[in-house]
Amino acid sequence: MKLIGHELVPYEPLFWRENAEQIEAGKQNLFKFDEAAIKRAQELGAQFCVEAENLNETIVANAAGAKFIVVPRELAIKAAKLAQDYLFDAQICVVIGGEGELAELAKTGADVAIFKNAVIGKDKR
Repeated sequence: MKLIGHELVPYEPLFWRENAEQIEAGKQNLFKFDEAAIKRAQELGAQFCVEAENLNETIVANAAGAKFIVVPRELAIKAAKLAQDYLFDAQICVVIGGEGELAELAKTGADVAIFKNAVIGKDKR
């Protein structure tokens, strides 16, 4: 499992974007699934990550070129299986609050654990 945001592991931060106009080339952009934002990232040749709320969004985000697909923990098992069965290029991610959640997350088959501090510009729910 890859870790993004752990203090002992070098990582590139993710920059939260509220809308398509905020997307920048040269940064790892993260946004909720949105066709306009995906198109903008593609036009700029920018790396992007998508928050998906369901498996349909997960499938489209992968096909559109997302590097990471962030899913809710309750969707992680299904999304990870889908990604494995269909050889997704994107990696399935779940945002976690701390190191104590890693063992449980590992049981889901998610590729990446993203610590909340790795996301810049998003409210730390």
